[in-house]
Amino acid sequence: MAEAFVIALDRAAAVREGESVGPWLYGIVRRTAAKYRRRAARRRWLLRTWRPSHPAAPDPAQLAAARDTLDRVAAVVRELPDMQRQCFDLVVQSGLDIQEVATMFDIAPSTVRQHVHRAREAIRAKFDA
Repeated sequence: MAEAFVIALDRAAAVREGESVGPWLYGIVRRTAAKYRRRAARRRWLLRTWRPSHPAAPDPAQLAAARDTLDRVAAVVRELPDMQRQCFDLVVQSGLDIQEVATMFDIAPSTVRQHVHRAREAIRAKFDA
């Protein structure tokens, strides 16, 4: 609900004088709630798809390989330019919305997408090398 009001405050200038605010605000709340429902449904699907139904004892070799991969990704992320690293951390690792990050840095959402895309490309390039 708070996110819907933040969006409403950001877009308050779009309301024309004399226009009813109720339907406009309802639309913002409805779209925000739908976004959260889609995210929750995707998370549930990912958990069903990727979580083993009968967890086996972890293989030490797989755990070591996973830790190594995470360490390599973390090293690449630390080497990224500051803005790319911050956008990547907030969007990919913290799960914030592109719009939220754009608002935090007072930049366009397309700029945030570009920073995240470039960060992902840099990570892929390091792993392909």
